[in-house]
Amino acid sequence: MNPDYLFERSGPPDPEVEAMERTLAPLRFDPALRPLTLARARRPRTALHVIAAAAAVVAVCGGAIAAWSAWRLQWDEGRAWTVRLNDSKSALPVSGSLDVPAGSVAAIDIARIGEMRAAAGTILSLAQTRSARHRITLDAGSISVRVWAPPGRFGIQTPAGEVIDLGCVFDLSVDGGGSTHLEVRTGWVQLANGFGEALVPAGATSTMTTSRRPTVPVYLDASPRLRDAIRSFEAAMADPAAAAALEGALPDARRRDVLTLLLLSRTSPSAVARPLLDRAAALVPPPAGVSIDAVLAGDRDQFWTWYASLDLPPVKSWWRNWRDALPRFDARYGD
Repeated sequence: MNPDYLFERSGPPDPEVEAMERTLAPLRFDPALRPLTLARARRPRTALHVIAAAAAVVAVCGGAIAAWSAWRLQWDEGRAWTVRLNDSKSALPVSGSLDVPAGSVAAIDIARIGEMRAAAGTILSLAQTRSARHRITLDAGSISVRVWAPPGRFGIQTPAGEVIDLGCVFDLSVDGGGSTHLEVRTGWVQLANGFGEALVPAGATSTMTTSRRPTVPVYLDASPRLRDAIRSFEAAMADPAAAAALEGALPDARRRDVLTLLLLSRTSPSAVARPLLDRAAALVPPPAGVSIDAVLAGDRDQFWTWYASLDLPPVKSWWRNWRDALPRFDARYGD
């Protein structure tokens, strides 16, 4: 076989090669009939490309959310709020008041950070409004508030004291004697007057009057016997019968109620505080280094160490309650 013919087509071919060429001739490549085009091969998408694309989407979404959040919190000083009442819309200016007529429910925009519904008979006024501070005065009636904003942006002055929103949803009412009743649905709310203050978590209630400090928070699902005994004792701490009823109701306390027991022990005589703390320790043992005797003796550090061990959400974690940015009200306020 002539190798020069095979590789360079030079020299005489072998008969076998010529026969093979004649057989395969119909299959010979003809560029005129079948032009050869080279397509660029598509490179497979790599994990790095996917990550980069996802990061870009996240960055765009994050920027949009940040811009929206900044816009929500910004408010020109003194700018009136919007009120919707009986299918009409009006403005509530600073120093302006609103008296909700019978059979009506008013919806009031709290700048851009939330909304409140005011039931019939509610009397309120707008005291101050600007980006970082919004304040109203509630003289009488019932409101349902939904706010999603950093703590302290929204506050309510009542005859019994001040109510400070910490980024949450809550119901508030003021009766004819000026007493203020609070029920917190999400987050935390602070009550404060000249006698003291109370931090009330979601699911709990507290009352503030003109004559004494706010009551300790009690969960709405607590035992009725325990709840009634606590409120009766707070109203008459010097009454031996009230103290005895409280001690008799302590077996009803659950792990969740330790918050109430600890806070109540701080303002109770030692004879009552001891069984409160004993029951609290049986449900949530104090952390290492904390003793009941030290807490009874007034050791604030040990008390707050025990308090911090409770299963409670951080007070200033308002941003976790992002659902509060969505409208959500109790039916009694006109959902």
